[in-house]
Amino acid sequence: MSEAVKKSTKRIYKWDNLKCFLIVMVVIGHFVNQYAPISNTMKSLSLFIYSFHMPLFIFLSGLLQKRWSQRCKFQWDKPLYYIMIGYALKVCIYGIKILFHQKAVFQWFEDTGIPWYMFAMAVFMVIAYLIKELPLWFVLPISILAACLAGYDENIGSFLYLSRIIVFFPFYYTGYCLDIKKLQEVLNKTWIKCLSAIFLTDMILYTLAKIEDNYSYIRLFTGRNAYSLINVESCGAVHRLMFYVIAFLMGIAIISLIPNCKVPVVGTVGARTLQIYFWHRLILYVLTFSGITGNLIKNVPSGWVWIYLAMAIILPFVLSAEVFSAPLTLLKNGENIILAGIEKLSINFYKWKESTLTVLPVLEFITIVLMLIYYGEDVGIL
Repeated sequence: MSEAVKKSTKRIYKWDNLKCFLIVMVVIGHFVNQYAPISNTMKSLSLFIYSFHMPLFIFLSGLLQKRWSQRCKFQWDKPLYYIMIGYALKVCIYGIKILFHQKAVFQWFEDTGIPWYMFAMAVFMVIAYLIKELPLWFVLPISILAACLAGYDENIGSFLYLSRIIVFFPFYYTGYCLDIKKLQEVLNKTWIKCLSAIFLTDMILYTLAKIEDNYSYIRLFTGRNAYSLINVESCGAVHRLMFYVIAFLMGIAIISLIPNCKVPVVGTVGARTLQIYFWHRLILYVLTFSGITGNLIKNVPSGWVWIYLAMAIILPFVLSAEVFSAPLTLLKNGENIILAGIEKLSINFYKWKESTLTVLPVLEFITIVLMLIYYGEDVGIL
């Protein structure tokens, strides 16, 4: 193999490492947010993680999905797959809540839990395909303005996942439009790495300092709350703009500092983020509703936080095992059957349409002749 071909086919491990880091942060974020009300450590971790984890995850999705989205003909396989995963998650969450005698409500078109991401991704793909010819400099200001204005309307919330779709779309489209090689070259500069390390250190210190006062900002980072529902004085469009600035800067800092080298196990975790995302919240519900975490807090009052965090860190690596891919494989097979059925139906419809167009003139001629015979004597034609 020539040097040029080797260079072009060389795998960029930075993105595998970043995907692994982000899915671990997603799992930790959901774990710590569960007990943030009773622990300042959990509050600080939660605020820090929420300031970047979903914006960067969505940005990375746009960055890595651009080849799929830029096909001439739109492919429905990925959006349909994400929608199927979303509803499968809804069913599983509903079943677990029923099993543990918790309040359970199944909602078809809204959700405050993790299924929103699946539906939002499906919408992002469709929108990106429809506006793929529009430049980033045109779409980004308009989409951010729409997100800033949407925060003033309490009706734009979890229904149809509209608030999160509007708020997080700028991250997806930014990733979709940027050149992955140029991005890596720019963020690999030493001075950017130094500034990134300083910025991340400042953010960590900020989330640790006066966490009781700062924790209210977490509602700003979830993307689903109107300004009136965020417990921040005079919360408005300026605060949402602040969210975008922080999220973009955090994303730049983390990408630049993620190493571009092969790390054992990390590649597997990075390649299976979808199955980890699917399972982790279900397991968290079981741990919470069964009383396991409650007993941990009760029996180990001084060290439960660290045991709990260790569980959250280990879980993504466990869930990356092949056995946990079974539900998604089943859904993928179901999706293929549905798409094949739709394709067959469309072909049959086309054939029927063509045959109908061929027979139609004959049927019209026969109808006219029969009408002439039936009505001819009455009108004096026959």
